[in-house]
Amino acid sequence: MPSPFLLAESGGGATVPVIILIVALAGFALAYFVVGPGQRRGPRRRGDIPLAMRPYHSDEELETTGMERAMAWGVALAVFSSLFLPLYWLIEPDRINRAVEDQYQHDVERGRTEFQNACATCHGVNLEGGSAPHPDPEIQAPWPAPSLNNIVARYRDSEIVEDVHDFILLTAQRGRPGTPMPAFGTAAGGSLSDFQLEAIAAYILSVQTGELPEAEAFVGQSGEDVFGANCARCHGQDLEGAVGPQLVNVFERYGWTGEDDESLATARDVVRRTIEEGRLVPGKAPMPPFGQVLTEDAIESVIDYLDSLQQTGGPRFGQIGGDPQPAEDEEGDQ
Repeated sequence: MPSPFLLAESGGGATVPVIILIVALAGFALAYFVVGPGQRRGPRRRGDIPLAMRPYHSDEELETTGMERAMAWGVALAVFSSLFLPLYWLIEPDRINRAVEDQYQHDVERGRTEFQNACATCHGVNLEGGSAPHPDPEIQAPWPAPSLNNIVARYRDSEIVEDVHDFILLTAQRGRPGTPMPAFGTAAGGSLSDFQLEAIAAYILSVQTGELPEAEAFVGQSGEDVFGANCARCHGQDLEGAVGPQLVNVFERYGWTGEDDESLATARDVVRRTIEEGRLVPGKAPMPPFGQVLTEDAIESVIDYLDSLQQTGGPRFGQIGGDPQPAEDEEGDQ
């Protein structure tokens, strides 16, 4: 017959812990009535004697029956503990796991409701993606909202996102500045608490499909077309910058001197890696990875298009929202 411990570890049912508890209680009762206080016999003291006037145990009683009772209690408690602790060790992990699973299911259900109220308008009822009004009222084209039912697969091999759960929370809390994605965290002026955002993240992660659409090749289209369809809304149609930095001298910022081919190749490699892997800038809208969205040829055409427009002598750092405008001379200045 297999031991109760092996049965419990192999999922032998909930009866094993109950059996151990019954045995523990039986052992405690046996110790109590056989060698413990339960076996005490003898004349009772008269009930009419006040407690304060009743004589205490004699030295002989303290050194015999009194000591035996104390030792018997020790034996009874030792027997009970030796049976109860293994029982607790068997039961508690399963109880904790069930509690965690119940809490997770509760968070998923609550997150489903919160998502439908706050996110489904743009990202779709089934997280399939959608669109939002462009933040520039003069632009009629909608701003695409990415699908969220495959976000884990999209960032599985990403070097900029180590934990997708934390990435979802950070994006929901702070939003994506310059895009239609607002900040939902109360610390950033939003209306949702951390508990609500945690529930939304749990729901998003619970419905992942793991499926990614095939990379778009943009056959027959130029690098300018690919750039306009995927990059211009953040970097500007003329590379002037908007949500993302200006790209007019991006090659120069990555080491291109404007003449030698070696520094040009290095700059192109950095730009290629950025397009493929994306970029996460604290406090700014993250650049998503396009390595699984665009084919290698399409990415190369974008780099060629950027190459054709590169200038030198620009700012050392890309300016978010375009180059800063020079301050106008104050009245009276010479």
